[in-house]
Amino acid sequence: MLQDAHGLVRCCRACQEHANVNHQPAALMQPLESPCPFDQWGLDLVGPFPQATGQRKFFIVAVDYFTKWVEAEALAKISEKEVIKFLWKNIICRFGIPRAIVSDNRTQFSDNKLKDWCKGLAIKQFFTSVSNPQANGQTKVTNRMILQHLKT
Repeated sequence: MLQDAHGLVRCCRACQEHANVNHQPAALMQPLESPCPFDQWGLDLVGPFPQATGQRKFFIVAVDYFTKWVEAEALAKISEKEVIKFLWKNIICRFGIPRAIVSDNRTQFSDNKLKDWCKGLAIKQFFTSVSNPQANGQTKVTNRMILQHLKT
């Protein structure tokens, strides 16, 4: 019976699409530590999704590494201008200027406009390596939880 269940799950498309994917890390991971609340944020963009009101089909998600506080917003388009606007409105105006932000290497995060903006505010930018997106794991876990709640 157990083999039948395993076979059914392996053949079920919905089970495969919505299953959690767990991978063993290649080496020991070093945690990103934040010495105080709202000092270091992880950023990520999620989507595209089916279009919602206001033509929104993306999410930008920010997670504070110390408190695990989440800020998220639905966006119609993703650009460095939208990222700056989100950071200003949802992070800086509410919690103050962070010491650092951690993100992947998407062009919206690594663009010169955002780099210059961060430099002007003395915010350090850290990028996860392409081969190790788990380095921004707190944000990835939060994204997974948000997506799970959206599906239900």
